[in-house]
Amino acid sequence: MLDTNEKRKLAILEELANTHRVLVSDLSQKFGVSEVSIRRDLEELEARGLLRRVWGGAVSVPQTILEWSFNEKMMMHKEQKERIGRAAAALVKDGDAIIMDSGTTVVHVARYISRDILTAGHLTVITSSLPIVRELGCWKGVHLILLGGIYLPQQEVVVGPQAIASLSGLHADKMFLGAGGLSLDVGATTVTVLDAEVDRACVKASEQVIAVIDSSKIGRKGLATVVPLTDIDILITDDGAPPDFVAQATALGVEVRLV
Repeated sequence: MLDTNEKRKLAILEELANTHRVLVSDLSQKFGVSEVSIRRDLEELEARGLLRRVWGGAVSVPQTILEWSFNEKMMMHKEQKERIGRAAAALVKDGDAIIMDSGTTVVHVARYISRDILTAGHLTVITSSLPIVRELGCWKGVHLILLGGIYLPQQEVVVGPQAIASLSGLHADKMFLGAGGLSLDVGATTVTVLDAEVDRACVKASEQVIAVIDSSKIGRKGLATVVPLTDIDILITDDGAPPDFVAQATALGVEVRLV
């Protein structure tokens, strides 16, 4: 569990991810702490290589999200992710075979799957994510298939050719896809090329792609595209999503659900 100071630093990084620049005065007012405390936060984050201080504030540095552990990223936009997870979990039906990727929002989907479905013995879950295994592996009614491959400890996921080969011959009714970024021009993206490769193979093995992405990711672009927006059947996001993005995504044939 993060303490108050670490939660504030995490929130500062989230703000940087969206705006690329923050001011000490604005952060002081937003968090209700002194400017001295904010400057101390920025100094510590800069020492960890997570931002660069400038006059009056700080600017972002590329791909800082990779420096945070999976558990820390689970804390980002937690309320929105929980709402998204609950709505997405309602789409899981008894007898489904589903693929769950390595995103933190997908873990919330796993947490809200109906207990009746988890105990019935008819649900198959395919995943490369260790947190998904921890969430669902204890349920005797879940047929859990863990893909093999190279383990990335920061993301707690297995990737690489072995993971892709493990998908050979498998078929899923639905895939629940998270992403580090989502935009109209490049689609759903991630910061890790190897992770994107596995996700693309999972998409090909699935009848339906359900993206579970909170609104802070909209407009952001990661290093590698997983799928274009037109390959997403349903996008479940929170009500902070920009209306113009929702309208354009809907026009492209994506079913957008706001929660």
